[in-house]
Parts: sequence; structure tokens; C-alpha cells
Amino acid sequence: MASSRTILRTLKNLDQYLAQFQQSLRSTYFEKLIAEAFAYILHLPFYSTDNDQPTISHRVTWRGNINPTISRAPAGGPDTIAYCYGFCLTIEATLKTGANQWSQEFAQSIRHCEDFCSQSQINPRDTFALLICNTMHRDTFRSIKSNPREEYKLIPIEISDISRILETSILAFTMRHLELRKILNQISECIRNSSSLDNFQRAVDNVVIYWQKEVLRIEKSAFLGVKFYEAMRKTNRTHVGTSEILQKLQRHQTVNKYLKVIDEKLSVDSIEDCLIQQSLASQLSPTYEGEKIFSPVPFTDFRERGLRLIGTVEAING
Repeated sequence: MASSRTILRTLKNLDQYLAQFQQSLRSTYFEKLIAEAFAYILHLPFYSTDNDQPTISHRVTWRGNINPTISRAPAGGPDTIAYCYGFCLTIEATLKTGANQWSQEFAQSIRHCEDFCSQSQINPRDTFALLICNTMHRDTFRSIKSNPREEYKLIPIEISDISRILETSILAFTMRHLELRKILNQISECIRNSSSLDNFQRAVDNVVIYWQKEVLRIEKSAFLGVKFYEAMRKTNRTHVGTSEILQKLQRHQTVNKYLKVIDEKLSVDSIEDCLIQQSLASQLSPTYEGEKIFSPVPFTDFRERGLRLIGTVEAING
């Protein structure tokens, strides 16, 4: 499977990506691309029907086949099923536009979700039926808004918003599944509160942008702590000063992107806070010419402490 950043670039250049395939295969590759995107959004393993592992509780399974030749998911169920922590997603990915998008995908998405919940004995309240499209048609919006089946949450998401959600998960690599559930519920609220498709699209754009900022702010300490640690390790020295760490990170493209989204800047104080909070370094005493000096922790030390924490939480959960 391609890297997460390759998948993100592909989503942002979708027409160019699909143009390389025969018309009859474009829907198949689109289905697979969306399934792979959700595997990265959720940080879960990706499978297709030909290599699925039902014994793995949490995974993303595209119901198409890759081997021996690629083929799309059968019509009798969702294109993709994501088994998340505490909830599930049934995913329909469509390239259809116009009235066909509503007439051929709307009822099918709900029916597939309903069948999945019944067969898997999963509470519909813990399942989201996602309809992924490049651009939503007004008839699709109207039908979803007037849908009386409240027990099944049908959530339409356009590619631009999927791209932003994936970008968020790439940057905030420890993002919780509950954060995805949160934005899906917020999009559902946008449907209820919007009077038109244009109004809905603007509302979703706003909530996704705000959601991204909040997720990245929550995950900032972990993200920056790892980047600071990486900068220290690349010096190949046991002691590194804050000015050198700051200088390296100020030129880091991904760090600059992260901070731009949350509208913050790097500082000496953030280096100390993140390294200490994440237990990735120890501050040495005394300082050198007024500058704080840090020593990166050995990987084995960090790993063993992490395992003890996992073991403690695991014991609490029985």
C-alpha cells in the first residue's frame, strides 16, 4: 500500500489519478483509494477480501479484490467496512454525479448499513454509514436531510473534507478514534441545521477546519516532543542545547505546517515543556551560559516505561 502522504496527494489530485485508468476501472480504484485513506486515518491495518483477517478485531477491509486481478466490491454490501475502537463504519465511495448519485447510492448506503448491523449484531448507534463523493448533488443532500431512519446515521463527506481529516491524522499521529467519531457527529448536526446544499457545504468546511485545529492542539505535546527528540538524536551527541534544537525545527516543513494550522510558534519554553511532558529527555543542571541543556532518553528506557503504562491500563480494564 502507498504511504499515507502519497494517498493524501492522490486525494488532492483525484482527477489526475483516475485518468490513468480505463473508464470501467475508475470506480474500483476510487473505492480502494478511499478504503486506504480510512486505514491511515484510523491507523489500522488495511485488507481486501482476498487477504482479510477476521480474527483481527480492529481493521479496515475493502470488499474488493486485489489478487489475482483488481475487482470492485460486490453490490450486496458496503464497499468498505472499518472496525474502529468502539464503533464501526460502512463506507460507500461513489464517482456518480447528478441525480444518479441520489437514486443509486442513497437507499443502498442505508440498506447496507442496516444489513451489516443485523448480521454483525452491532448496535446501529455505534455505526456510521458514510457516503464519500467528489461533489455532493443537491438531491442527495435533500434525501439525507429528510431521512426518517434516525437510528442509522448516513453521513455524506466530500473528498476535500476527507483530505483534511487524513491530513490531521497524519500530523497528529496519536489521534484517537473518538476524534473521528466526534467530527462525524458534527457533520451529522450540519445536515440537521442546514437549509440548503450550499449552506451544508460551508458549515462542514467550517467544522472540519475547527476540528482539525482542536485535534492538533490536543496532540501538540506528543508531536513536538517527538520532533524535538528526533532533532536531538540527529546531532549524535548526548547533550543538546535549546538553541540548536530550535534552529533545526524552525526549518522543518512538517513542523511549520502543524504550527501554521494551530496558529502558534516555536519557543524555547515549548521545547522544555514537550520534552519533559512526553518523558523524552532530561534537563541537565546547571545550564550552559544561560541556555538549558537536554539529554535524550535511551529508546529502551522510553519503551519499557511505555510498556509499564500500557500494562497498568490493561490491568484496570481487566
